[in-house]
Amino acid sequence: MRAAILTTAIFALVTGALAGLNCKCQDSRGQFNDATEYCCGQDGGALGYYPGPNHQCANPANGIDSGAFDQCCRALGVDGSFCWA
Repeated sequence: MRAAILTTAIFALVTGALAGLNCKCQDSRGQFNDATEYCCGQDGGALGYYPGPNHQCANPANGIDSGAFDQCCRALGVDGSFCWA
């Protein structure tokens, strides 16, 4: 029983860290709306759309792969991404 609870807790932590409601390509230079729009099309999930009210990629089903989104932003020359619920 303990193993099942521990496994479930670890799974929830891992999947929660990889999923997001909102993400944008942003670093110390500011936000990059063109990169955000592109990465939303790549990693925003089936329900992902751009732009949200803050020029973010939004997914109401919490389906953005934030790790892949960050990698996409970095591949486009942005130093990272910002994701939030």
